[in-house]
Amino acid sequence: MLQIDKSQLNELKKALSSSKNIVITTHHNPDGDAIGSVLGLYHAFRAKGIDSRMVTPNGFPDFLGWLPDADKIMHYSRDKKGVEDLLSNADLLFCLDFNGFKRVEDMAEVLEKSPAKRVLIDHHPEPESPFHISISYTEVSSTAELVYEVIEQIYGESIINYESAVSLYTGIMTDTGSFSYACSRERTFAIAGKLIAKGVIVEDVQGLVYNNFSENRMRLLGFSLAERMKVYPEHRAACIWLSRNDLNTFKHQIGDTEGFVNYPLSIKGIVFSVLFTENEGFVKVSLRSRGNFPVNTFSKLYYQGGGHKNAAGGKAFMGMDEAVKQFEELIAKHSIELNS
Repeated sequence: MLQIDKSQLNELKKALSSSKNIVITTHHNPDGDAIGSVLGLYHAFRAKGIDSRMVTPNGFPDFLGWLPDADKIMHYSRDKKGVEDLLSNADLLFCLDFNGFKRVEDMAEVLEKSPAKRVLIDHHPEPESPFHISISYTEVSSTAELVYEVIEQIYGESIINYESAVSLYTGIMTDTGSFSYACSRERTFAIAGKLIAKGVIVEDVQGLVYNNFSENRMRLLGFSLAERMKVYPEHRAACIWLSRNDLNTFKHQIGDTEGFVNYPLSIKGIVFSVLFTENEGFVKVSLRSRGNFPVNTFSKLYYQGGGHKNAAGGKAFMGMDEAVKQFEELIAKHSIELNS
């Protein structure tokens, strides 16, 4: 079991017992770990008789829409007034799977103004300081795993029902690539086993998440690998770049490019992969690596971002051609590290 600071757990328990308006939120463009963590905590609170509300800065991928009560999550991007009212009246705010307010983008100012006591539960390094209680552990596979630990150590494992279990399992499964990376701790598999014991059917969750894509998404993946992937074997690196026009051609929806950045890492010898996707006013940068090359440091240096050693994100405030050209210059500069 992860040894979470007992003083933090006691403080959290005290805050929960005295709070009446609890809100759970996560980062912009929420992924499986973010949504799984939010719903896992929500359902555990519900089983304990604690009311809470869920908010995300914007929408999430369709392949997560089947999770129990996912339709109850409010989106700031489509109901600003509703979310602002909710947060202005909140007295306890859970911030899951992000380490600083910049990760919620347009919703940051609303969080900063909220009078609520802020609780961070997250596995990203270098948490910032706008949180009153910061439960931050980087050794866990995912925030969903950490949420499980918090629930178990506060209220006991028995309050985790099926709805909470399937949400947390989905979070762990998606953040570890179906248990293929960032999960070499025995405890991760022990928790997965406990969640399965609650009734989670592994084959069903796999099918609902990974066999639930649209035809356009599959065609966009094929186009990306065939027409937009560049491989630099001399630097053991690769990138995929997708313009706004490319995304529009394949009727891109939120979440459609999730996982694309991992494909170049399947090429023999490639240890560093980057996905560039064009947004309004910037290029979104997703970075992945295998082994010791720290993409969080790389992103912090060049893309105003951060994350984990092998998975990070950032932004490039330039055109796509310039971003790809800059990337080629950077991997040449870091070629010795990439080849070591």
